[in-house]
Amino acid sequence: MKGHSISFVILVLLLGGFLGSVMGSLLETIFGLQFLNTELFPGKGIVIQNFYLIKEFNMQITWATLIGVATTLYLLFKYNRTT
Repeated sequence: MKGHSISFVILVLLLGGFLGSVMGSLLETIFGLQFLNTELFPGKGIVIQNFYLIKEFNMQITWATLIGVATTLYLLFKYNRTT
């Protein structure tokens, strides 16, 4: 990740987490893999009040999200931009 900027890495990790959670929902619906969508922090999850224009930002971390972030980190390391 030597050639990537910090903002690019954060954005890609956030999008990788979103993609992982969407794929986890699809895999649960199609194949019945329920463990992918179990919450790591039971209850409300991570809640941020008055998040810019959003009154309340609520985020649940699941196993599918962690798999998406790990896959994204792997791809960032594998396809390192060298300029």
